[in-house]
Amino acid sequence: MSGVELPAWRAIASVPWLYPALEIVHIVGIGLLVGSLVLVELRIWGRAAELPLAPLARFGLRLTLVGFALAAASGATMFLSQPNELLGNTPFLVKMALLACAGINAAAFHWRGGVGRADRVARAQTLASLGLWLAIIICGRSIAYY
Repeated sequence: MSGVELPAWRAIASVPWLYPALEIVHIVGIGLLVGSLVLVELRIWGRAAELPLAPLARFGLRLTLVGFALAAASGATMFLSQPNELLGNTPFLVKMALLACAGINAAAFHWRGGVGRADRVARAQTLASLGLWLAIIICGRSIAYY
């Protein structure tokens, strides 16, 4: 026996609509996550200055967390249905590394109070966030082609 064998999770592949449904949930989660981040990041960059940043950021964070939960749960389920294939897939491995970087960036942003400061460092972190999430999406779409 080579690799990771998870026969119970392999059953996902036997239900024709289940994997596509997981992909839809994954995409909706990504949309909520990235969409809410972009709104807050644009506000930190000075756009829509009439909107108070702190309440917008609180609301955005809730949407971001819901989106992340949807994407993480559906992504983990899809991973468990084919771990051997994905662990040998370069775009998947790069995506996982980028996700770790995005998490570290987000933790650092909140740890230093980036919303309250909205300074040069916060703006740099928002650019890093946007770049990381775009790269994550690109890698995610590339998984099927490697």
